[in-house]
Amino acid sequence: MRKTSLFVFLALAVACVHNPGENEEMSRTFTATSEYGTRTTLDGTEVLWSAEDRISIFSKTTPLGEAYSIRTEDAGKKSAAFSGPEVGAGPWFALYPADAAASMSDGSLTFMIPCEQRYSANSFGSGNNPMVAVSSTESLNFKNLCGLLKLNLTGSGTVKSIVLKTNAEEALWGSATVSLDYTDAPALQLTQTADEEHRALKLDCGAGVTLGNEPAGFYFVVPAGTLGSGFSVDISDADGNTVSRSTSTSINISRAVIKGMKPIDCQLSGSPFLLEGGYGVYDLGGSAPVPVRVFGQGDQLALRNGQVRTFRIQSLVNANALSISFPQSMTVGESCSISVVSTGSTGVAGGTIEAVLLQQADGKCWLEDKASKTGYIIASEL
Repeated sequence: MRKTSLFVFLALAVACVHNPGENEEMSRTFTATSEYGTRTTLDGTEVLWSAEDRISIFSKTTPLGEAYSIRTEDAGKKSAAFSGPEVGAGPWFALYPADAAASMSDGSLTFMIPCEQRYSANSFGSGNNPMVAVSSTESLNFKNLCGLLKLNLTGSGTVKSIVLKTNAEEALWGSATVSLDYTDAPALQLTQTADEEHRALKLDCGAGVTLGNEPAGFYFVVPAGTLGSGFSVDISDADGNTVSRSTSTSINISRAVIKGMKPIDCQLSGSPFLLEGGYGVYDLGGSAPVPVRVFGQGDQLALRNGQVRTFRIQSLVNANALSISFPQSMTVGESCSISVVSTGSTGVAGGTIEAVLLQQADGKCWLEDKASKTGYIIASEL
């Protein structure tokens, strides 16, 4: 519940009573800036305040804090004025975003990091990135408490949500504290038990983000530290279709720094090519896949295993054959080198190309050469 900004001050004495007026309002204004990598929206290398931003101000006489709102005309600026109820004399301690449940005790601030964050294009969502400030004047220089993990996704379909989960026992949200006696930079301490629930953090993408050939950035605000065994992500669309990706590589998240990941190809079920099941080669240049050379009546299939695997479609009647050689081990979402050999009139160009493994299921692999917009459905087992 929002604390009221109206106070009645009564000065009582034996000889007289001073009442300056019922519902007298006392207020104070603070000017806030934030360091790079911080809060509210990213604008290139700048960080700008947003129209809905609010902060909590604490003092020794106001340990539960008061909420302060941004001045309307300062939205979109690097420096913004925030106004709210009187909180007593300085020094003052501030928290972004405002948290009615936060409190200050023994020089430390206790608050909650939420389990869900909101997507924002080319940035992190408003209210996602916690910061603190300490000042003896009305000028507040906010410092980040977390770092940013940026996922870069290509592919097809519309992303509605992403769930990030640590592979080791590392909490991503929950109860947290920060000591306010820092000199250079604050250090966040998650006091939350790293159980199954608190190891998973959700990014709500609102109406959805449509993927394409150019990487789309998705920012997670993550407590600084090391994800010792990496993390996994479940990427979902509006219909509940989910694509999962995982890395076991140790990832270091530094305070106020963006950690960008290599692009991940994500083909949600909205991709019409993934609905095709016939072995062969498809032209993906249009709105729907067009078969170029697919397995049909009179054709024969073969799969040879060696240092590389070779899948072959051949027709003795039409005297043509198509052979596709590919690595023994491939990972969904990653590029691999494949060799295509065309014999006779197949309509398929031969050569060595880089293709992305879009999907692997039921003994089949769906691969795409993005440069030529060509898709391949081959057998990984027969």
